[in-house]
Amino acid sequence: MADCTYTVPDLDASGDTLYGSRICDQPFIDFVWYGHGFNSRYWQGGWGFDDCCNITKPLARAFNAMWLLNYSPEDYMNEDWGSDMLHWGPRYVREQFKSYDDLRAQCGDGSAKARTTGCQQSRKFLAWKCTDERKERTRKCESWFFLFSWICYLWAWVVAIACYAWGFVSQTACSVWYGTVGGGQHVDLFLWFFYPLDGSGNADVVARAGTLVHESRHIGDKPHDAQFPGGSVYGAGKDGADSSWDYQGAWMYHALYLWWFYAAGARTTLALRQSAKQNANVILTNAFATSPGLLVL
Repeated sequence: MADCTYTVPDLDASGDTLYGSRICDQPFIDFVWYGHGFNSRYWQGGWGFDDCCNITKPLARAFNAMWLLNYSPEDYMNEDWGSDMLHWGPRYVREQFKSYDDLRAQCGDGSAKARTTGCQQSRKFLAWKCTDERKERTRKCESWFFLFSWICYLWAWVVAIACYAWGFVSQTACSVWYGTVGGGQHVDLFLWFFYPLDGSGNADVVARAGTLVHESRHIGDKPHDAQFPGGSVYGAGKDGADSSWDYQGAWMYHALYLWWFYAAGARTTLALRQSAKQNANVILTNAFATSPGLLVL
C-alpha cells in the first residue's frame, strides 16, 4: 500500500456513510469475506484488513458495495433465478467470486477499476464456439440432396468433435498455466474501484457494486468480444466492448443490475438510485459495438 496514493471523497455523497453504519457486524463480515473469496494476503496494511469498519479505507468500501448488493431487494432472502436481477444478482456474484476464491486489492495504474485474470477465452471457446459452428454447418446441410446430406452432417460432427477436443486442450493448458507460473486465476480491485483517482465522479457505493457484477460475469465465461463504437467515452475502437446486448456479457449484466437497482432498490437513497440510472445509461450508449437501443427512463 505504500506506493498507492488517493484522496477520500465526500463520504456522504458516495453513500459510504450510509452503508458504513451497517457493515461493522461480524456475521456480515464473515458472510462476505468467505462468500466472495477474499485473499487476506492482499488486504493487509493500509488496505484495511485490521481496520475493516473504517470507510475511508478500501476494504470497508468493498464491504459497503457487498452490503448494497445483498440487501437492496425489499425481500432480500429471495434469490430465486426466476426473479429479477436485483434478487438473483447477489447470488450470482457470490458464486462466481467464490469459484475463484482469490479476490485481491492492488494499486493499479489508473487505467481500470478492476481486472479478472483467468481462462474465460478458453471456456468460451469450449462452451459456445464449437456448438455455434456445428449448428451453422448443419443448417447448411439442409440444402444438400437428401441422398448425400448425411455426408454433410457427418462432417459437421467431425469438425465439432475436433473443436471440442481443442477447446478441452486449450482450457486445460490455460488452467495449468494459471495454476503454476501464471499467478492463479483471480480478481483484482484497483484503487479506481475505491476512489475517483482523476477527480471526476465520486466512486460511489452503487458504482462499486456494478463493477463487482461486471467482473463476476467475466468469471462466468464472458470476456469482452468487440471494440467500443465511435464516440464512446471508453475509447472508440479500443478493445473492451461487448458485441451486442444478446451476447449477455459483462456490460449487459452491469447495466441490467444498475437498471433494477434504480427501479426497485431498497434501503438506499434517491441520489444513489439516480446514480445507478445515470451509470446504466452511460453503459447502454457507449459499451456495445451494436447499440441495444435502450435507455433507463
